Amino acid sequence: MRNTKRWMACMLAAAIAGGTLAGCGGEKADTAADTTAQTSETKAGGEAAPAEKELTVEEEIAQDMAAEPIVLEYRQGGTTAEIDDDAEVVKYIEEKFNIDLKSWYVDSKNYWENVNVRFAGGEMPDVLRIDNASQLGTLVEGGIIAEIPIETIRKYAPNYAKAMDDADDGSYWTTLLYNGKNYGMPIPQEVTPHAMIWRKDWLDKLGLEVPTTLEEYEKVLTAFVEQDPDGNGKKDTAGMAERAMGAIFGAYGVRCVTGLDTKAQFFTEEMQLGEDNVPFFPYIRPEAKEGLALLHDWYEKGIIDKEFITGENHGGYGGLSHSFMNGQIGLTTAQPYHYLVASTDSTDETNWGICMKEFKALNPDADIVYGPAPIGPNGKSGTEAWGKLGVFTCITTKAAQDPRKVRTILRVVDEYFKDTEYIKMVNYGIKDVHYSEEDGVLKRIMDGTELRKQGILQVDLGNTPKYANEINKKKTEFGNSVTGNGYYRFNVPPVEEFSNSIATLDTMTEQAYFDIISGAKPVDYFDTFVEEFKAAGGEAAEQAVQAEYAARLEAVKQQ
Repeated sequence: MRNTKRWMACMLAAAIAGGTLAGCGGEKADTAADTTAQTSETKAGGEAAPAEKELTVEEEIAQDMAAEPIVLEYRQGGTTAEIDDDAEVVKYIEEKFNIDLKSWYVDSKNYWENVNVRFAGGEMPDVLRIDNASQLGTLVEGGIIAEIPIETIRKYAPNYAKAMDDADDGSYWTTLLYNGKNYGMPIPQEVTPHAMIWRKDWLDKLGLEVPTTLEEYEKVLTAFVEQDPDGNGKKDTAGMAERAMGAIFGAYGVRCVTGLDTKAQFFTEEMQLGEDNVPFFPYIRPEAKEGLALLHDWYEKGIIDKEFITGENHGGYGGLSHSFMNGQIGLTTAQPYHYLVASTDSTDETNWGICMKEFKALNPDADIVYGPAPIGPNGKSGTEAWGKLGVFTCITTKAAQDPRKVRTILRVVDEYFKDTEYIKMVNYGIKDVHYSEEDGVLKRIMDGTELRKQGILQVDLGNTPKYANEINKKKTEFGNSVTGNGYYRFNVPPVEEFSNSIATLDTMTEQAYFDIISGAKPVDYFDTFVEEFKAAGGEAAEQAVQAEYAARLEAVKQQ
C-alpha cells in the first residue's frame, strides 16, 4: 500500500526526537559490510592477532546450514497474515535456508500508520519492503533501514545481480542510493498496466457497447445513473468512483492516480517521467486541471459516486472494490488477474481471480468485461502502471547486526532469480492443494489471506521477468492483451527537499482535488493550489529531484 502521507511526517518527527526508532539504542547498527568484514581480533596488549582465513561464500553458507535455525521476520507488503508454522510451504522455505520464518504481521488497513506504531514501540522486522524509493531517506535517518553495499549483494546474490545488470537501463542500481550508499534491493518487474473493468450485465441490459473515448464514456456512465441498470426500480447507481479517475487523467496525458487502497487519496509522491526524460509533478500541470474540470462536471451529473472520498475498498484484500461488488458503480480498475486470470472466459470458475470470486459470490448472475482506457481530446490514453522496478526489499538495522542474517536474506532473494521450482512454490504452493494447473496456466485455489497463512506469497518478489515468462507466460500474454498504455511509476531519488515537503504536498493535493471534484472549490481554484503547492516546497522538490536524476544519469554514462 502507498499510504505514506501522514505517516512519513510522524516517522521523521520521531526520528529527530529519539535519534532512531525501533530500539536501536540511539546508535545506528554496523552496516552489513562492516559486520561481514570483521575477520580478526585485537589481543589485550594491543597486538593484532593473525587474521583468520577468509571463508568462501560456499563455506559460509555450509556453516550457516549446519548451525541452529535462525529466526527471520519478513515484512513483505501491506497484505499478509500470521504464518502457520506447520504448513508445508513454510517448512519447505525453512529447511531450504535453515531459518525459522515469521511474518511481521500488520493490519493492512491504515498499513503504514500501524507499522509506525510498532516501530515506535521498539519492534522491527529483519526484512522490510518499502512502497517507493521516496520513503528511503526517512527510514534511513530514522534508523530503520541499514546500508547493504552493492558489492555485498553481488557476493551473496549473484543471480539477482545478473538480472539487474541484464535489465538495467542505466539507472537501476541507483534507485535505492542515499547519500552515496546503497540501502536495499529493487526488484525488476514485468509490469502490466491496470485494466478498465465494466459491469457487462449492466451494459447488456441497457444495450450499450464498451466505450472507447471520453465522450462515449460519459454516455455509458450517464446511462448507468439514469436507466436503472440493476433493475431495482431506484435511481441509486453511479458510474464510477475514485479508482477509474486515474484513467480520466490519463486521457489528458498525466499520471494522477488513486490506485488500490483502503481510502481515496492521490499519490503525489509518485512523480511522472516526461517524454523528455525529465521527472515532474503531474498534479500541478495544466492537463491535470482539464481532468479535474471533467471530473467535477461528472460529479455534478451523478456519474461519480457521491461517497467516492471514502474509497472503493472497505477492508480485506486491497484489490477489492466493494463499491463495484455491491452494485454502487459500474466501472472500476484493477490488475487484470484480480478478476480473470488467463483468458476472458468468465464462465470458468478456475479462471476467476480473487476479486472475481468475491464479486460472483455477491452477484452470481452478474458478469464483467474488460475495455480500453478512454481516449482524450489529443488522442492520449492510459492507466496506472506500477514501476518496472518494485518490491523494494530492505534489510533493517536489527538484521544488519547479524552477518548470518544478512547472508541468509540475500540468499532468499537470490533464489528467486535462480530456481524456477522455488519461485513456483513460494508463489503458488503445492499443486492440487493450493493451485491447479491446466494447459500451462496456474490458478490459485485458496484466497490471498489463506495462502499467506500457508507461507505462500510471504517471501515472493513479485512478477519478475523470469517469473512472468517461465511460470506465468499465458497470464502475462493475457494481461497485455486486455490493457493498453501504462503510465509507469517513477522511482523518485531520495533528496532532502522532497522528503521534507512531500507529506505537506500530499495533504495539500488531496484536499484541493477533493474540493475541486466535489465542488467545494471552483475549478479555477486549481491555479491558486498550484502556486501554494510550489511555495510549500513543491517547486524546490521538483527541481531537486530533476537535478539528482540528471546527475545519476550522467554518472552512469561515466562508468
